[in-house]
Amino acid sequence: MSELAVGIHRREAIRQELTDKGTVIVSELAARWGMSEMTIRRDLDVLAAEGVAARVHGGAVAAQSLQFGHRLERHRREKGIAARKLVEHLPEQGAVYLDGSTTIHQLVALVGRRPGLLAATNSIETFRALQAVGGLKALLIGGELNPQTDNLVGPQARRFLDGLLFDAAFFSAYALDPEVGPSEPSPEDAEIKHLAGRRSRRVHLAMNHHKFATRATAAWSHPADAVLATDLDPADPRLDPYRSRFTTIV
Repeated sequence: MSELAVGIHRREAIRQELTDKGTVIVSELAARWGMSEMTIRRDLDVLAAEGVAARVHGGAVAAQSLQFGHRLERHRREKGIAARKLVEHLPEQGAVYLDGSTTIHQLVALVGRRPGLLAATNSIETFRALQAVGGLKALLIGGELNPQTDNLVGPQARRFLDGLLFDAAFFSAYALDPEVGPSEPSPEDAEIKHLAGRRSRRVHLAMNHHKFATRATAAWSHPADAVLATDLDPADPRLDPYRSRFTTIV
């Protein structure tokens, strides 16, 4: 079998593993195939370009696993606990930004009637949920649909955000590492989160503990006075590595 054919066969096997397991790890694939980690990374880059995989630190996940419907039920209970802790941080009036995460989507159901509040989002699903709540003004920012995450991104989304200022912004993230902070598999999504956070007086990050000590491809920053809400007790030692990053942990 030629080197080209071997590469095609290997990538097809990795594609199948992503379908079956949802995730692959570079070091494990390299050992299994007797290839260098650089070769495996190139394979994953090819699959990512085909829309099959999304690169994360140390490997890749199935691209479809990032879509809203696939994310919605994952760790739903933990997401709900983190989201409920942020209700008291929602202003009664002014403007807020809600990202396209399924964690913040749970926050929408807890908002209640706030006639003086404008809530902007780059998620069609979250926008629809906001409209169903009523009693507030819902705003969907424009942009290109990211087929991996179902969020609106790109130049139009950036221009839309450039014209807005928020009293508070509410995010989740694909991964949270104590050294690099939050990160996403999609650079386009990370860019919008970063920009929306810069346009906000106060940033809130809701995370379930399963995402701790993990990294994805694209990091984004938050201000030093950001609030971290998790499904853990604030005194839990698993939060110790993050205390220097967040002034408030709830």
